[in-house]
Amino acid sequence: MLSLDSPISSLSGIGSAMMAKLAKLGINTLGQAVQYYPFRYDNFSQQTTISQIVVGATVNLVGTVDIISTKRSPRRRMYLTEAIINDGTGQLRLIWFNQPFLTRNIHEGDRLSVAGKISQDMLGVVMASPQYEKVGQTEGGLHTQGLVPVYRTVSGISTKQLRSIIDQALKLVDLADWLPASMISQRGLWPLTQALAKIHHPDSLASINKARQRLAFDELLLLQLRGQLTRQAWLTHQAPSIQFNQALTKQVLASWPFQLTDDQRRCAWQILQDLSHEQPMLRLLQGDVGSGKTAVAMLAMLNVAVGGYQAALLAPSEVLASQHFQSLVQAIGQHCSIGLLTRTQQAFSQSGQVIDKITKVKLISQIASGDCQLVIGTQALLQEKISFHHLALLVVDEQQRFGVEQRQLLLNKKLFHPNDSKLVPHFLAMTATPIPRSLALTLYGDLSLSVIKEMPAGRLPVITKVITAKQRQSMYQLVRQLLGAGQQAFIVCPLIDESDKLTAKAVTTEFETLTATELAGYKVGLLHGRLSSADKQTVMADFAAGRLQALVATAVIELGIDVPGATVMIIESAERFGLAQLHQYRGRVGRRGQQAYCFLLSDDHSDLAQKRLAAVAQYHNGQELAKLDLAWRGPGELYGRAQTGFADLRLASIFDQELIIMAKKTASEILAKPAWRQTIAARLTESDRASGWLPQ
Repeated sequence: MLSLDSPISSLSGIGSAMMAKLAKLGINTLGQAVQYYPFRYDNFSQQTTISQIVVGATVNLVGTVDIISTKRSPRRRMYLTEAIINDGTGQLRLIWFNQPFLTRNIHEGDRLSVAGKISQDMLGVVMASPQYEKVGQTEGGLHTQGLVPVYRTVSGISTKQLRSIIDQALKLVDLADWLPASMISQRGLWPLTQALAKIHHPDSLASINKARQRLAFDELLLLQLRGQLTRQAWLTHQAPSIQFNQALTKQVLASWPFQLTDDQRRCAWQILQDLSHEQPMLRLLQGDVGSGKTAVAMLAMLNVAVGGYQAALLAPSEVLASQHFQSLVQAIGQHCSIGLLTRTQQAFSQSGQVIDKITKVKLISQIASGDCQLVIGTQALLQEKISFHHLALLVVDEQQRFGVEQRQLLLNKKLFHPNDSKLVPHFLAMTATPIPRSLALTLYGDLSLSVIKEMPAGRLPVITKVITAKQRQSMYQLVRQLLGAGQQAFIVCPLIDESDKLTAKAVTTEFETLTATELAGYKVGLLHGRLSSADKQTVMADFAAGRLQALVATAVIELGIDVPGATVMIIESAERFGLAQLHQYRGRVGRRGQQAYCFLLSDDHSDLAQKRLAAVAQYHNGQELAKLDLAWRGPGELYGRAQTGFADLRLASIFDQELIIMAKKTASEILAKPAWRQTIAARLTESDRASGWLPQ
């Protein structure tokens, strides 16, 4: 048997080219292969004979190939491969499009298992573009029978190839359980071997759910172990004590054009109290989109700076880092020096005056000397060559993109106080991910929790409407009126360029269309991920300053972008976004108390798509939408890394309340029993052992 740490090249047929493609999926070892889970299943469990097939049904059947041939269709300019399959009860025509190579793979007399939807054309009953595989007289079908797993893949690897690779890994790897058998049985969970086998080859929807339960528990348990151990490690260190400067804080608050809500004041006071202690703060600040988390963090950073220390703010993107820099300069720049440092940009502010021409070398030097009191950047700030003079506070925006392992990494790096390894900064994370309070306290085992529920005074609910094709013209008539009144609009598209495979709006095409039609004569900008950082900054600066009236953009504007004059959010192909993501977009408009509008456009008229969009129009609570999003994914559909909102989770959900509580309790029991700690440590993979959090 091979180990979970064995390289993926241990499998037959995996050469260097295939290894490179698998690496793009994060599959470099056998362990990563067996833990690469399906995101849905094709249901080919309805096995039938040709004599019993019904038009419209999705079925699986097995038969022998009587005839197969490929011909060129001059009218449709494509290759048509047709076959006749016979199962003894009748014959069925199969047809594939633009796959002439099939005649080299399939021959007369081959026994095939095929699966697909039965339809009818002018020549009779047919199964078009079926899944197929050769089978023996008794052999089952991996790709065409039962509940067949479907995996996310990349160019150059078919789902069929990936399925075969994972199946081969499951047969060769040693899947010894990393948890004691007594612990698993007491909690009513499946053994790991059974769970992994059934998640990839389920025999029912019930077995998928049972397998997911065990594997999700493992994810949550590892998260809890890491979190609790990280908290223990942080608390063995000492942090600088920051005294609250009440007079200056009141002066700054009086200068702001808005008043803090009661929730903001309460959360700010909790953080300022934590900062006054020598025990490191480990706190999560949670609040819905637009609730004012950044303002609370600013007050903490201000008190750190005037207390003679440094603070750093990590943002998830360069666009958002630049915006945070501008916001801090405007709000507290008169009282401290502020630097912006990302992979491609740097700037420095002293007494509210911004110096754009500062070199990266100079700025890094000022950070190291302490002349730069507040530093804004991306995770590039954690590079080895950047050190701080006396960092007392680290703020991380969008906590779900900065997990437990990254927090542990901070302890392993001597970035903060090179001459005193006992000193660490206070840690404040911020997130808009809608987690119920009880679950957040449990899920983030190493963090205390502050919650902002109250929205800023005067904030009006965003009027949200699902727009039909007939209403599009009148919608743009309203948009033009609003633009003429000095307001601004976002137009969001899911793709950068048009795709032959995806029927969704592309930002480049929509920009060209709108500037020639509905928004002709208006100042419209274009923003997407393929632009250079400098171009992105220019476009965002022009839009924020009002020099652009509308911005056609991709998902780059989702996180935290704040444009005071924006009151319109138009989302094309809205069905392609998650409900929480649509809620994030909606939170980008009406942020200064103006009446704002969010228009959801979709060409998908299916019941589920329309129900999801109607929910966004009805509900303005992110937590409620997140619950609905989970409920509507359907039986057997797994959540996927991007959908959970947490980098550490692939199958587990933030609403798995019983599993989360069970995982937290189990983690505490493990850490209290040296024998269990040693047993588990010996069974973890090399990547876990190398991560630095492992219990000794």
